[in-house]
Amino acid sequence: MKILLIRRDNIGDLILTTPLIATLAGQKNTTLDLLVNTYNKDVLEGNPHIGKVHLYCKSHHRKSGQTLLGVYFQRLKTILAIRFARYDVAIVGSTDKRPLQWAKLSGAKRIIAIGDKPLECVTDMIARQKGQHIVEQLNGLSKPLGIDQRPGPLELYVSEDEVAQMAKKYHVDRSKPVYGLQISARKPQQRWQVEKFIQLAQRLSTREACQIILFWSPGAEDNPEHPGDDSKAQQIVDACKDINLIPLPTGNIRELMAAMSLCDQIITSDGGALHIAAGVQKPVVALFGNSDADYWGPWQVPCAIIKAPSDNVGLVHVDDVYSQFTGLRERVLSPV
Repeated sequence: MKILLIRRDNIGDLILTTPLIATLAGQKNTTLDLLVNTYNKDVLEGNPHIGKVHLYCKSHHRKSGQTLLGVYFQRLKTILAIRFARYDVAIVGSTDKRPLQWAKLSGAKRIIAIGDKPLECVTDMIARQKGQHIVEQLNGLSKPLGIDQRPGPLELYVSEDEVAQMAKKYHVDRSKPVYGLQISARKPQQRWQVEKFIQLAQRLSTREACQIILFWSPGAEDNPEHPGDDSKAQQIVDACKDINLIPLPTGNIRELMAAMSLCDQIITSDGGALHIAAGVQKPVVALFGNSDADYWGPWQVPCAIIKAPSDNVGLVHVDDVYSQFTGLRERVLSPV
């Protein structure tokens, strides 16, 4: 059986699909290929469960010097490649218009999707189930193929060389506890204030001899396409000169995966970075504002989830985060 799994959305969504990838690829006589976008493809590097990876470039993700005509030409080549592959099944995570278009273009005999209303092009519609984590919901896409097994952990594959290079480049001393503070969040209600990150970093450093790695989305805040937090990160660096804080501006997703692999524990708001932390199997303290923690929470890693009052992470107190962070650390070090 030849399966095409279509996941052309955000980085976090693709990471959350890795248990389904393992489930599908683990079946006998099955070939699993993926259609992903050029922005999220790097999370699949090293994944042993995948055959061919078809790439889709969104127009606003094209590289410097790449013309729009070139993007469309590459898209045509991808369409022909998936058509000639003759897939038996195409699987999409939702009934959104564009993923379904790709499923139909594949010419697959069966199309499996998650949705609430029947669609003529979808042969197997999986109804949304209340109370499910997104990983459980995605794994349900395998049921029409006669597969019924619980999803495993998120799977990201980072080489020892990648991790060692990041440790060497930024002088990370792994003989001490290494904690990651990830300060960026796309949604305003998911953001914690700079001064609170400063207080937390200083309190953790006072508590024990540790190294703190500062993560953020690089770039200027006023960049309309990819707003960054360089100015916020600099404020934290300036205020934390007396502690062992390492600013680590990751230039790409592989660097972020490798750098997070260096950490013993990480704090971040809900978003792609949260799922990267879980994907490299790190204990995580997750701040949730106006997103559903039951649906988007850390999957199968030791964690502490802080649901913000009034759905606003900015209202969370430093004392609460410090208590949850240190409590999680103690549970990890002394499991029952």
